[in-house]
Amino acid sequence: MLKVGQLLKFVSDLNPQNTPTRLSFYNFLKGFPHADDVLTPELIETFFAYCMDYPHWASNKQQLGHEVQFLLENFNAFYQQKFDLAPIRFPQHTQIVEIEQASDLIDAVSSYIKTISKEGDKFRVLPDQNKRVVAILLRADKSLEVRTFDKKFTIRHGALEPLRSDLVLYYTPELELSAHNTHKIEVAPYITAQFRVVKDKITGVLLRGYVFQKLLEMKNEPLQDQTRVLFPIKRLEQFFLDRRTDPYYQDLISQLERTAALIQQGDAEALKWANIILGKADTALENIFLGDKLMTLLARDVRHALGEHNRKNISSSSALSSDILIAQQLPEADEECLKIAPLKEFDLTN
Repeated sequence: MLKVGQLLKFVSDLNPQNTPTRLSFYNFLKGFPHADDVLTPELIETFFAYCMDYPHWASNKQQLGHEVQFLLENFNAFYQQKFDLAPIRFPQHTQIVEIEQASDLIDAVSSYIKTISKEGDKFRVLPDQNKRVVAILLRADKSLEVRTFDKKFTIRHGALEPLRSDLVLYYTPELELSAHNTHKIEVAPYITAQFRVVKDKITGVLLRGYVFQKLLEMKNEPLQDQTRVLFPIKRLEQFFLDRRTDPYYQDLISQLERTAALIQQGDAEALKWANIILGKADTALENIFLGDKLMTLLARDVRHALGEHNRKNISSSSALSSDILIAQQLPEADEECLKIAPLKEFDLTN
């Protein structure tokens, strides 16, 4: 069977920078699948689905489809027709439907989830921001899949099907990111992350734009440090995780509580890291735990403690300045006393 790496080399030898279509195809093959993966029609259709999500390619789908088809036909001829192109639906034959009503979008996603569910599975479909929906699919073995969908659908065999159906986070029954699956999410408009997580270390890439430019590559790095990926994950986890059991949330709450207490005790180190902790809390409140009352209250406590500390310092500085001023005036007062004292003594002797 042919591998992705063979197609990647074939495209590379054709100077992919010469055309946007070829460059997009090359970057996609290099960024998402592994070179040793089996080359399948589904992978080619996934590339087209990603392209059609961009207005540029949606407006130029004829050019996109014809150029990739010509490229694949030449690749297939080079490898003695070992890659079957017949199952591939090219973009010039694809119809895109955008569902505007939120209730219709939820119904369409629910219908799709039913087609991929098995006996014993349960699911919920919930509205998200920006006309997106999130599907929480609980498998019979208690593992969890968190799938995100936008309003773009295509028609396949007479039924609506999400244009992009591979944006999924996989969780173990213990609600930890699975180390046995490849995860994929959209971390920002037109920026997609694909990664694996093993022992809280992340390896993967971020691809951006309609030519799938590599924006960031992560190699066995702490997930906590990769906020571009961590924050979108945490936002999705709000749909099914209790914050009281979320280690990231609990750690941040603990840091805020400890910082406020130490500042009140006058701890110098706490004063140094307080603004860092506040920055983390503000970012979390804006991007993950939107409007969380406890975190908002604790952040306010830290700010209040900082304010009290600064006011005390200002008061102490003012008092010290007054003492210094008085001390500076004392020599003059002593000289006056020295001038007066002998006169009194003189009067007494007389």
